[in-house]
Amino acid sequence: MSTTARKKVTVQYRKLDDMAKAFGAQTLQQAVSACLKQPRGPGMLGDDPAQRQFGDDGYGTLVLNYIDDRAEYFFGELVRFEPGADLPLLKLGTGVKAYNLTQAKAPDGHEPLRGVLYFMAIGNHVVLAEVDVSSARAERYLSWILSEATTTIPKGSHVILLAALTASGSSMQLSKVEEVVFKPKPLAPPKPETLMPDQVVDAFETATRGVAETNALEVLKAAGMDEADIQKFAANDTQIEVTLQIRFKGQRRRRQSLSIEDTNRLLRNIPDDELTLKGPGGRQKNGKIEKLSYPANVETVGTLLKTADVARAV
Repeated sequence: MSTTARKKVTVQYRKLDDMAKAFGAQTLQQAVSACLKQPRGPGMLGDDPAQRQFGDDGYGTLVLNYIDDRAEYFFGELVRFEPGADLPLLKLGTGVKAYNLTQAKAPDGHEPLRGVLYFMAIGNHVVLAEVDVSSARAERYLSWILSEATTTIPKGSHVILLAALTASGSSMQLSKVEEVVFKPKPLAPPKPETLMPDQVVDAFETATRGVAETNALEVLKAAGMDEADIQKFAANDTQIEVTLQIRFKGQRRRRQSLSIEDTNRLLRNIPDDELTLKGPGGRQKNGKIEKLSYPANVETVGTLLKTADVARAV
């Protein structure tokens, strides 16, 4: 009997934080459901995925693809794809010292898939599973479809999905946070590739692929460094490590503490393993941020998660 292929994923818990009261009396689940019932042409927004596409500059296109809208819950599949992009391929062969790296266009009617985020909303409670689409992108997409593509909530409103956060250090828990140390994965040069004599791979493009999946690049860009210069370092076999130290100060530059709730809001979309929190009492209470989550085993179809089984798992 064949064994069903499964993959372990992390399911996070989030909750809508409606500080601006943009949602009024409706819940997030009700708002998303109502949004998709807005008229579009001969039907509704929920009937046409082309009307639900959001072009995010430099990131690709996001679309709320598969939806399951029920009284008990709303389940959605948020897909990221890159229109017109090439697919990287490895050309196999015999009698060669190395396989050839090539690129090809996607078949007609298809676009390269770059990631998926699955979420289920029950009232204002949300559980989600990230597969190369972050919760920050989900917040941005929901803000767009609810306040820009439709008028379900006031224009310019922002959807904030707050994580349930604890900050533990040794056997103690922090009640206040005075300092945040953010250390993203370093910018690492790409691994050397053995090329055929007639094969050419653009160094800049190779470097870009090597650093695209770390927050260190965004920190360096925010500090005013030019992205092209950063990519050149990566292409020249240079690893760049970034440590960002954030302290909070009040009037007269006195050190100030943030509550766990405020820290939660500030850091909700940063990976757990890239953060360390420091609180009153010195280094004894240092600890990593931890978001409420649980593991789930989900069926796969090839390299993709099976959507129906993700809905079961969350």
